[in-house]
Amino acid sequence: MFSVILNYLRHSFNVGIVIFDEKFNILCTNETIGKIVDFHFSHDNLINLFDIHSEEAFKKIKQMVKEARNDRRSDNYVLKIFSKKGERDTILLGKVFLLDSQCQNQFIALLYDVTDLVMEGHKTIVKLPAYEGNDLLLLNVENIHFLKAAGNYTEIFCDNKIYLSPLSMAKIEKKLDPRQFIRIHRSFIVNIDKVKKLIKADGKYRVLLQNDHNLPLSRNKTDTFLEMFGLK
Repeated sequence: MFSVILNYLRHSFNVGIVIFDEKFNILCTNETIGKIVDFHFSHDNLINLFDIHSEEAFKKIKQMVKEARNDRRSDNYVLKIFSKKGERDTILLGKVFLLDSQCQNQFIALLYDVTDLVMEGHKTIVKLPAYEGNDLLLLNVENIHFLKAAGNYTEIFCDNKIYLSPLSMAKIEKKLDPRQFIRIHRSFIVNIDKVKKLIKADGKYRVLLQNDHNLPLSRNKTDTFLEMFGLK
């Protein structure tokens, strides 16, 4: 599956390239990476990947490098959102490869701008990246019943299948259409179109979805939820 996606991206997008050594020092980049993320590499200054990534993102990079050492390419992908003031966010899909024997202990990261694939306009996500085993899918948001926080990841519930997105729920929430999705609890965001019933018991509400999942509605989210359905 990923080879199909990779070939599609190669022929459809400019590719950002970063070459780095086993200590994560950047050795060189191409012009495209500068255009995508406004990053400009200079041989005069030693730049380490650790210094320009969050702890969470750097852990993913280390894992990808470990996989590339064993299999020449990483099984996992890094998905990163870059924000620029006054411009729409950029969503990058990255994968790490081990270079051939002439470049011992050097790695290459290929970064593809997939913004147009997953977003509409400046803010709204229309496709949500998610793992299925070693494959990376782009799920149509209208097929999502609800999202569940899972640390720095997000579980996505679609009909009878569960997927894992490499994006945190906080990041996803900012990009979802608020007319279609609402946070009902610190751990849950639901698709309004998938709500089947609102259940009240002992002064508390629960939300029953079309896939029969029964989720809690927080007290501080109740008024907003009821207003969306004209009940407040």
